[in-house]
Amino acid sequence: MKFRTKIYIITFTLITLICVYSIYNSISVKRETPDTGGKRSSEEVISPIGSDNPKTYNNKILYRSYIITAEIERLCFGWRKILDIVSYNINFNLKIRTIEPNILESITNKIKTVKNIVSPNSADALIKDYGELIVGECNRYKLDWRIVLSIIRQESYFNSEAVSRAGAYGFMQIMPRTGSGLQSELALEDTRQPRNNLIAGIYYYASLVATFEFLGEDKYKFALASYNAGLGRVVDAMTITHYFGKDYRKWDNVKESLPYLASNQDSVHALVWPGSKRPPSGALNNWIEPYKYVEYIVYFYQEYSKIFESNLEIPKQKKEKRKKKK
Repeated sequence: MKFRTKIYIITFTLITLICVYSIYNSISVKRETPDTGGKRSSEEVISPIGSDNPKTYNNKILYRSYIITAEIERLCFGWRKILDIVSYNINFNLKIRTIEPNILESITNKIKTVKNIVSPNSADALIKDYGELIVGECNRYKLDWRIVLSIIRQESYFNSEAVSRAGAYGFMQIMPRTGSGLQSELALEDTRQPRNNLIAGIYYYASLVATFEFLGEDKYKFALASYNAGLGRVVDAMTITHYFGKDYRKWDNVKESLPYLASNQDSVHALVWPGSKRPPSGALNNWIEPYKYVEYIVYFYQEYSKIFESNLEIPKQKKEKRKKKK
């Protein structure tokens, strides 16, 4: 007999004995009513589940026993989950909440974002030194150069020597591991050098946009969130959105799912990923960062669009030919 099978049998036997003993003990307790002028027979059995409050019978039946009995009865209906816990997964959470789809709509109103004032002069030095390079790279990937300008504004505030606490560096705040891969892929000498940092960062963002090409105009927002939090985290948020019956192809839906990537949302994780009970790309406790990241860059893009011309040609609308009257 396999070890796990033995564990199942022993555990089930113990649970059965505990349940039988607890139920027997609860129904065999003799208790009296408070002195109200009438008396109950000492042999009368009163169900612990009723209108009477068990706390009023101090020495006749303990309130704790009442709760334990009810809890054991509840657990008996989920004995397979108990066996699962004992046999191989002690961290399994029994209390899985029922989640309503409309909870995904309540996050936006709770988050306050402070819009920073965009000064056209703040980007002057960058545009003077690297504007031609940025526009050229954006033309290569058919990106609006103003969104790249917005990314640089949010990431490093136009400081080529900026280094984050996580080790991200340069205009585009590229992480060391990502930079190493891009350096090899693009045959660049050093992505820490400002020019190469821009080339690598623009290429990386363009590749993320291409990944979400099937999403239409929202592809830019999905790519921004991926640039900040990682592609895997965004896919996990899309999975949660789909689970709750929302359209995962819309960023406004997916951004509401970001809070449910946090480690304290394990009940949601168990519902969405019943096998692993965790997001494939790991928990994201700082979910508000990518949420605000997208909001800020979209805002900066809108402001820069008022100041600078686009590098992309605006497609001409085809005029409908008028039918000649006969």
